[in-house]
Amino acid sequence: MFEGIKSFICETRIKFDYPRFESEQTTAHQAEADRRFDIGQLQREVAQIKAHAVRAGDQQFCDAISRLRKQLAVFECDLQQRQEQLAIFDRNYKSELEDLYAQKKLLFQSKEGLLAKSKLLRDERSKANQELDEACENLGEAKNDVYRWYAKSERTPWLFGNSGKKLPQHSMFGQSFGDLDAAKSRRGDAVDAIGDCKRRIMCIKGSQSANKAELDRNYNEISQVFKNIAAVKAARQHMFDLKKMGVQPGELRRIIRQLSSSKAGLEEEILILETRRSSLVEETAIRMGVMEREASIADLFARKEQFLDAFQLDQSKSARQARHRRQWMETHGYDASR
Repeated sequence: MFEGIKSFICETRIKFDYPRFESEQTTAHQAEADRRFDIGQLQREVAQIKAHAVRAGDQQFCDAISRLRKQLAVFECDLQQRQEQLAIFDRNYKSELEDLYAQKKLLFQSKEGLLAKSKLLRDERSKANQELDEACENLGEAKNDVYRWYAKSERTPWLFGNSGKKLPQHSMFGQSFGDLDAAKSRRGDAVDAIGDCKRRIMCIKGSQSANKAELDRNYNEISQVFKNIAAVKAARQHMFDLKKMGVQPGELRRIIRQLSSSKAGLEEEILILETRRSSLVEETAIRMGVMEREASIADLFARKEQFLDAFQLDQSKSARQARHRRQWMETHGYDASR
């Protein structure tokens, strides 16, 4: 029984130690794969060959391509200028200005309506504030009437009071509960009126804020319309200046067609030279053995992947487990042959 427990403990310790061993073996196997299938030198040779091939292509074609690109940039700049001038002639300035003046008229009409509404809202708010002041004044008077009624009911007759004696509900000349009820009623009415006035004022303030936002937008739109009118007039004046300089739309169209044709011809020449340059670079690299080296790199990659995959095979795992068990038992003084 003791031997069985001892064997169980041994196997348990071996099991817990195995992940460390497996991690070390994995790192060692990866390092061996990197060493055995190293492609660094081949990659450096490929990079050198491609750089040499690019220099060869640049040496033969770069100057010609650069010269053509500079000519193309000149043509593009001239073409853009002529197209912008033609666009100046092709615009209908009368129609554009008529539309802008119509927009301006509508905006000013809207502005007048907004300003009139603004004045109306100011008047309504002023009136509501006056009514609020009156309601507050009425509330104060009603409160004073209630206070005076209670004060009189408690004063002595020598001070024109009633000394707390029982009062009638209504009386033509003396103090009565009807007077108190009337004062309280006026007080309640005043409180209600104050609430109504405050709600009206808040509503008016909201309308004023919305009106101000519309006015601000209207001012901005009017300002933009004036800028647009000025821009159209400036463009029209530019057209007049071009005519004085002898520039004509028909001549511009002829020049644009000519420039477009020349631009297309230059682009085609550049494309031909770029294609020839790419072909020379590719041929030079092939002649210097780039394909063989790239094939060797691909082969090393494949063999490295195969080498790494073999590490994960069940047979390899079983062999590592047996080796770990044997090494562990030898290290800890056990009989490895058990």
